[in-house]
Amino acid sequence: MLCGGCVGKVDTYEEGLGPKELPKPWPTANGRPLRPVPMPSGELLMALPRETTAQVLCQAVPAERWIQLMGGEVAREVENGESCHAVGLDDWVRISLNRTSVADLTKLGTRKNLTIAGRPATLILGSSPSFVEVQLADADRRPPTGGFFRIETSWTRVPRQDDQSESRLLGLAEATLAVSFGPEPKLPAVGELDALERKTVEPGKGIIDAPLPEIAWKLCTQLGRALGLPAEATEPRNDGKCMVDTAKGSLRVENDALISEHRDPPVAGRPAKESQGELSVLLTDNDSKQGLRFQWSGGSKTDLRELAEKVVPPLLGS
Repeated sequence: MLCGGCVGKVDTYEEGLGPKELPKPWPTANGRPLRPVPMPSGELLMALPRETTAQVLCQAVPAERWIQLMGGEVAREVENGESCHAVGLDDWVRISLNRTSVADLTKLGTRKNLTIAGRPATLILGSSPSFVEVQLADADRRPPTGGFFRIETSWTRVPRQDDQSESRLLGLAEATLAVSFGPEPKLPAVGELDALERKTVEPGKGIIDAPLPEIAWKLCTQLGRALGLPAEATEPRNDGKCMVDTAKGSLRVENDALISEHRDPPVAGRPAKESQGELSVLLTDNDSKQGLRFQWSGGSKTDLRELAEKVVPPLLGS
């Protein structure tokens, strides 16, 4: 077909040759928009719910600094509820916390060992993608979210002559950790089966976006009160869970991301779902889907609902 005014084929963004512009639509199909979250202090970055962690990793660095490091406009999102994904005009970046290291498994690229935020780090350039990985936790520690901080980057267009991958990776790593990670306060000590020491912690502002150990302490505090049990009957866990020994059997309540639809009668005004001896209650109205799962081996549906009605309101901060 003839095209009177055409100069030639219009290259696409995906081919790496197209016009410099951010992808549309945004967020992507697997992405979630940024939302306000509290910035953690000390080692608590390693103990937040996973979606909250990703929000923090995307927002610890101010927008102006992102633009400087990426060389222009940047679009940021939380990808798959677990990592920060940013796309610039020439390249992309992904920031995450992980339970395992990949630096020692990578054979390609040029390797540099260095220190970031006072922690050992490995920079690998020329692999696909290039990345920097920082070990935030010692080998004998068990952070709830993961002790390896990783930033990956690669090109969406043909690489420029002045490839700035190293300065971008190090700049983002240093800036992110300077705001969201520090030596104090430390994560609590963890015993067998990820058990924490028992501690009475008042609900305060609730448990939404709170560190997982804090969630466990608040859960156990409220469950003990609702059931009239001593603290010794509860066991807070490092991953945001509380286990309780009751006269009707073992009770387990855990913090989790609730994906399925909650269409059963609400609990404390919040969406709820009942299934196979379990009651789940959605605590947030945003894409983080934070909620609680109640399981009681000897408790009935009525028991679960009555308990949740007592426990949920203070944990919402109300």
